[in-house]
Amino acid sequence: MVHPHGGRRRVHVGDLRPGDHACLLFDSDEERALLLGGFLLGGLDAKDKILYLAGEGGPTGHEALLDRCRFPAGPPDLSGRLEIVGPEEDSSGRGELEPAALLERLRAAADRSRREGYRTLRIAADLGTLLRNGRDVHRLLRYEALLAAEFVDDEALAVCQYDLRRCDPAALDALAAAHPRSVEVDPLVRTADLVVVRTFSPPGLRIEGAVDAGSHGHLREALQSVAAVRGDVRLEMSRVEFLDLGGLRLLMTFARARAARHYAVELTGLLPHLLRVITLIGWDRTPGLRLGAAHAY
Repeated sequence: MVHPHGGRRRVHVGDLRPGDHACLLFDSDEERALLLGGFLLGGLDAKDKILYLAGEGGPTGHEALLDRCRFPAGPPDLSGRLEIVGPEEDSSGRGELEPAALLERLRAAADRSRREGYRTLRIAADLGTLLRNGRDVHRLLRYEALLAAEFVDDEALAVCQYDLRRCDPAALDALAAAHPRSVEVDPLVRTADLVVVRTFSPPGLRIEGAVDAGSHGHLREALQSVAAVRGDVRLEMSRVEFLDLGGLRLLMTFARARAARHYAVELTGLLPHLLRVITLIGWDRTPGLRLGAAHAY
């Protein structure tokens, strides 16, 4: 997902590597649940130690954190691998974040993980709940700057979460700028020619690459993954280089199925030649289909 505040280089959660410092700007609980689930599973696969910095109202135990996540095959066993730092440990007695003290706590956690034989300390931080005023923004920016300077090697990686529904837009702009990358869920489809990623605000898919006879099955499965969405679905297609008639038929069939439930499918970012093909065939009048803005060269 890329929000107006998060136009930096994207990285899928499964592609995070030691030294990465990325932000997650979300306004969907489902998106955060999927991404956190992928973050924890990635830590298990990579044999990393995992540290979760919980904000106000955040999980205080393993089960509470796992309840916030979505896993394809049930919650994993994180025994001995996961440490949770509660908000009272992140902040002063007045509830204010203390960047230098928190950094010392992260250093100690990194030292412990090395002594325990872990390759990397994997940090997930949910500190946006501490934002109340301009001074809090300054403290968080200081924390982000210290974190970026401290963990630039192969011993740690960090994802910092900020809820768009709770943070001031100006603060989000500043906080997002402190991260060279933004993180998003792993693709539903990733082949040499086609990538399809779930999006959440608005709900839908981002389709990239080429759709031909060999990828129709992948596209059909990706469309099925959002078939149960209540409300309209947006398919962002500005990076679709080729779309054959079979792929177009799949999109029209999907639109008709959505229309039967009184919902619409919006195609945005279509290249001009694809928009012309849809119009010439007359598929622009397909029930349930809405054509959004075309992609400008």
